[in-house]
Amino acid sequence: MAIDSKPRLSLFLALPLISALSACVGSSPHGMSASPAAFTSMPTRYHCENGSEVVIENRGTSVVVTDASGEPVELPASPAGSRARYGSGAYALVLEDGEALWMKAGEEPGTCLR
Repeated sequence: MAIDSKPRLSLFLALPLISALSACVGSSPHGMSASPAAFTSMPTRYHCENGSEVVIENRGTSVVVTDASGEPVELPASPAGSRARYGSGAYALVLEDGEALWMKAGEEPGTCLR
């Protein structure tokens, strides 16, 4: 009975592709994986210590934050390329380990949890 070598050949050819794709998985500069919310485009709801909520949609190079005012604000990564810090004008956001620090000019910074 002959053994079909095609499945082995397919696996052999797929291994370099799998290795290359696994190199695309990012991590923070400190070697720890970044927060899952930091890379999702699905809106994520955070509950803040003051009883309000913010909804954050991560778009990679920017985030869209909607707070209790209901007005969405798009914030670019700051500095460019950051996956944790965003800001522009009167607004800033820091994402870390399931926590969001939401800052708005004229208001106390708010710590919010997923």
